[in-house]
Amino acid sequence: MNKFLDELNKRILVIDGAMGTQLMEGGVLPSDCFDLQNIKKPELVEKIHKAYVAAGADIIETNTFGANQIKLADYKLEKKVAEINLAGAKIARKAIGNKGFVAGSIGPLGKMLDPLGEITFDQAYEAFAQQAKALAGGGADFIQIETISDLQEMRAAVIAAKTVTNLPVVASLTYDEGEKTIYGTPPNVAVVVLEALGADVIGANCSTGPKGMLAVAKELLACSSKPIMVMPNAGMPELIGNKAVYKMTPKQFGAYAAKFAKLGVRVIGGCCGTTPNHIKGVKLSRCAGQTTNQSKASSNARFASRTRVVELSPGKPLLVGERINPTGRKVFQEEIRNNKTLIIRQEAALQTKAGADLLDVNISIHDIHESDVMHSAIKVVQSVSDCPLSIDSPSLAALESGLKTFCGRALLNSVNGKKESLERVLPLVKKYGAAVIALVLDDYGMPKSLDSRIRIAERIVRSAEALGIAKEDIFVDNLVMTAGIGVHGCLDALKAIPMVKERLGVKTILGISNVSHGMPNRSKLNALYFLLALSYGLDAAIIDVGDPEIKKALKIAKSKKALKREKLLRQFKTEVEKAMRSGKPAEKKKEAKLSVVRFLGYQDVKDAVVDGDLEKVEILVKQALDKKMNPQKIIDQGLIPAMELVGKKFNKKEYFLPQVIESAEAMRMGFELCKKKIPKGKIKSAGTVVLATVKGDIHDIGKNILKMLLINHGFKIIDLGKDVAPEKIVAAAKAEKPNVIALSALLTTTMVEMGVVEESLKKARLNIPLLVGGAVVTKGYADRIGAYYSMDAVGAVALAKKVMKAAAR
Repeated sequence: MNKFLDELNKRILVIDGAMGTQLMEGGVLPSDCFDLQNIKKPELVEKIHKAYVAAGADIIETNTFGANQIKLADYKLEKKVAEINLAGAKIARKAIGNKGFVAGSIGPLGKMLDPLGEITFDQAYEAFAQQAKALAGGGADFIQIETISDLQEMRAAVIAAKTVTNLPVVASLTYDEGEKTIYGTPPNVAVVVLEALGADVIGANCSTGPKGMLAVAKELLACSSKPIMVMPNAGMPELIGNKAVYKMTPKQFGAYAAKFAKLGVRVIGGCCGTTPNHIKGVKLSRCAGQTTNQSKASSNARFASRTRVVELSPGKPLLVGERINPTGRKVFQEEIRNNKTLIIRQEAALQTKAGADLLDVNISIHDIHESDVMHSAIKVVQSVSDCPLSIDSPSLAALESGLKTFCGRALLNSVNGKKESLERVLPLVKKYGAAVIALVLDDYGMPKSLDSRIRIAERIVRSAEALGIAKEDIFVDNLVMTAGIGVHGCLDALKAIPMVKERLGVKTILGISNVSHGMPNRSKLNALYFLLALSYGLDAAIIDVGDPEIKKALKIAKSKKALKREKLLRQFKTEVEKAMRSGKPAEKKKEAKLSVVRFLGYQDVKDAVVDGDLEKVEILVKQALDKKMNPQKIIDQGLIPAMELVGKKFNKKEYFLPQVIESAEAMRMGFELCKKKIPKGKIKSAGTVVLATVKGDIHDIGKNILKMLLINHGFKIIDLGKDVAPEKIVAAAKAEKPNVIALSALLTTTMVEMGVVEESLKKARLNIPLLVGGAVVTKGYADRIGAYYSMDAVGAVALAKKVMKAAAR
């Protein structure tokens, strides 16, 4: 076992506190690039590390939080990734020696990932891999990925660290006051996804102070078998003079450390605002060195989307919706070839509403680039449904594309007993932390007997176990044959269920609808066969959850009435015989009853925007414009009210950042179409806003989200970018005469620049309302400098309108 994990099993470890504020105490500015100080001022970095060691820290984090190629590019240092990270690891090792451990710190990229932003999964993976490899080369004992809000970004980081190093990985997300990330991910989802990816320690850091993090820690401990780490801020900052100060004392911070220890947390330290004295407070709280009992998580198979966990429960079959599959459906196939997604979106929504636990996504047809289409399909499905997904394709490239795109823990459909399949598919399952369907099929084709089914299943299970894939994550599919060629084959698939479960200790799944392939009266046959399969102990079924006969079967199964196998068997055989004698033609697969997209009024546009349905918005707005509807009215009565409703849903925590961005993109599509029909200079403007991230701060995700939302609400935007000096903001204010100036800051050290801007505006005699926001900005600070405050981009749009309305009076 790794020495760090071995020690963690014995006692609670104390990790250090903030680095950036300590560097600033040493005269370093944010614009100097904190990470670069590993090369420019290594003695200062080492001095800070040693102060934490002297305070009692068992773990020192490298000064490499932002040392990835994407962030370093802001300083034109992207070619120094390896040098900065190697130096950072070596300095930390020198400071702590053999007394403790070095954590290789990896922070967020500073840009949003696809499908919500411009960075692809592969680009994120490469950036994280490059950094992790350098940290490992410099002597880090483990990799610590921290302060991540987006689960998809965390997935890329963990996969990269696990792939290019042999070190343990700590994965720490940042949660808001509602115990969810800003992307809507709760702690139980994080646990399911991160444990499956192989994270060795799961954590929470930054966010709020320790009081708010207690609830997150409790949730993490309740559902994870891994050690838990917490690194809260020292409360929220307050402005004293011209300096942002965290007022929580080391003694107060230490008192919370004792509470975390009592809960069972294994690694305790600090984030923003903490100092060596706070870490000394943790050490003096007597939590360090204690042994604690870690709760054990469920051994049942667990799946997750970005926001929801689905767990296989004894006695309740896992229902996998089968309808996102174009086999035998010409209309659906044509839509896929035309890069349209209306059917995919509708089927996903209907199956979710009908009670599916997972949704199977299969878009395999000829003459398409399947990996690209899979990427698009997964994006659409996870925007419509909170169900975890089963990613289904015979193409290895399409499977991997789906696994990359899906933000959660998926079921991979499928691997079989062929040598090539075992060698190529199972490594994907392991790498992306998926569960897997194992088809009892090998190089000799379909198995001819029960024993051959078991032998193939055993070969797959042993191969999976050799890669570290747990038995509870393997679902054996005994391959249902159509009853149209005789009932013997389809009944053998059922008889193999208890044999597979008892001998191999795995779960079972069947594609129920295969039993009626090529036959009439399919629904009745499928329902009877489903009930029969449950009587044999089937764990999961790929079925049409919306089929009325299946719904009846589910009610029977839920009623807990004994499923008398003999009676069901007689009924099934009778139905098969009736179908064979009927002379009726084979029942074709049902095409989706696609709702006709027709513009009847502005409410239709509004609803489509709220749903984030870009394709539907495009159709509706084009129809409205073809009907000679006033484009400005489409904007004013359809598009803008939609985003106002999205804002309300966001404030109520019904929507999170992904839904806001999807709706904003849908609105942008409609707005661009309308704008083309409005004469130049006649477009109604909501006002002009100057946007900037303040001097010394290179973080602009929040600013860019606000920019997108303001544009969608009809504002003219003057975006000055990031690290903007007060003089430049004043010059823009004089030239553009904006209605509002909106400033963003992420760091406590740069937040004070907002006050400098306010003073500069006063000196220039510019009476322009100032809006401020950012992770560390508070209403108290905004009040003090005479600015308006919004805690998020959605609220800032409403606030800008309110401020302008008041000014107009």
